[in-house]
Amino acid sequence: MLVAEKEQYTGIYYPPKVEVGRPISVPRTQAVPKAKSRAGKMISHIALIIIGFAICACTVARYAIIAQNQQEIIELGKILEKQETIHEYMRLELASRGNLEEIEEFAKNNLEMDYPDRDQILLVELPKDTHKTQIETASVATAEKESIWNKLVSLLD
Repeated sequence: MLVAEKEQYTGIYYPPKVEVGRPISVPRTQAVPKAKSRAGKMISHIALIIIGFAICACTVARYAIIAQNQQEIIELGKILEKQETIHEYMRLELASRGNLEEIEEFAKNNLEMDYPDRDQILLVELPKDTHKTQIETASVATAEKESIWNKLVSLLD
């Protein structure tokens, strides 16, 4: 046995060939991809763009309303300040006018004024109102004529 073993190692050893077969391919059961139409994708993209535009338009509209309200607030603030100054002026005017009795007392004591006597009173007759109104209407009529004439002259120029 020893001899047989020696011979076995002296030669080149070739391992026995094993037949390697092709692996058997098992057909996969994949879902067949559905053919999405381009129209469906396009509609979804357009819908997203329209929604985005609507959101942006609403945002801009709200900012415009806010800006308009701020302008109204500023204008109303100015009007309020004017009314407050008028109110303060009226208060001061009322305080300065004061009581009629106080004014009369001040005039008698400090300014040495008094009511006039009957001899000091002079009555003067004023012209009638009709004469005054005639003068006013005449002046208005001439002003209207002049303005019409001026308008015609300005049209010719």
